[in-house]
Amino acid sequence: MKKFNLILLALVVALPSIAAAQDSDQIIFPHDLHFENEISCTDCHEGAAASTTASDHLRPDMDTCADCHDVDDEDECALCHTNVDEAGEYERPIYGAALFSHVAHADQEIDCAACHGAPSAAEPMMPVKADCRTCHETANDLADCRMCHDGAYDLLPADHGPSWKNGHGMLARADHNACFQCHTETTCQQCHAGDNVRPRSHSLNYAFSHGLDARGNEMQCATCHQEPTYCSSCHIAERVLPMDHSQTGWVSSNGGGYHATEGLFDMESCIACHDTGEADPSCARCHSGGQQ
Repeated sequence: MKKFNLILLALVVALPSIAAAQDSDQIIFPHDLHFENEISCTDCHEGAAASTTASDHLRPDMDTCADCHDVDDEDECALCHTNVDEAGEYERPIYGAALFSHVAHADQEIDCAACHGAPSAAEPMMPVKADCRTCHETANDLADCRMCHDGAYDLLPADHGPSWKNGHGMLARADHNACFQCHTETTCQQCHAGDNVRPRSHSLNYAFSHGLDARGNEMQCATCHQEPTYCSSCHIAERVLPMDHSQTGWVSSNGGGYHATEGLFDMESCIACHDTGEADPSCARCHSGGQQ
């Protein structure tokens, strides 16, 4: 009984606030309906064309509505207002991008839908970081971010706490594209270049077995080892030749052999090892004096 009384008391205390929430006006603007009637974004948000900061008031006021609607007709007002008797205004959301400029985007002829979604949707969306990244590609120095976010705004995501570095690997493997919203592969390499943080697949004897992985998944290797010279510098020093270089007929005086065909179709692979910088190319040792 005592527990029931406490619950009843809690409901009695909460009822006034619930009733107040029901009585307060909420504006539910049907963007899709206006789109169907061929009303453009700038017809209602005409101030956007001159807006330079996020604090500018760009929501349509009653005078704007009066261009099409009879604002003295409660039925007309009820199309958007949930409580016509207590009609209010849009509650402004808190914008993190205080320096956002609509003018700068309009000057680049960027359509409203590129950031706010299709105008046929019932409610436009607010752009998120992934949307911004379609145009603002700079990462690491965060220069692009500061074009819209002022110095008082903390750009560090909420989950990047003190222990983030110790556990970020699991999340990075699950969704590395999320990391690339702010970081590039170079950022990872700055820490992961040492033996203590090598990938789990790189065991202590990996130098002797990595060839199998490299042939099967060259693109994954290139995530960290982007320059071909990374491979060639070690292979040349250890005199490790590609397997096809030891096959019979790789080099032949009659037509050049198999290497001539490979060179025609994949010269970049040849240059990865046979690049002598400003000196005469390796090919010139044999292909000189008009020889083919």
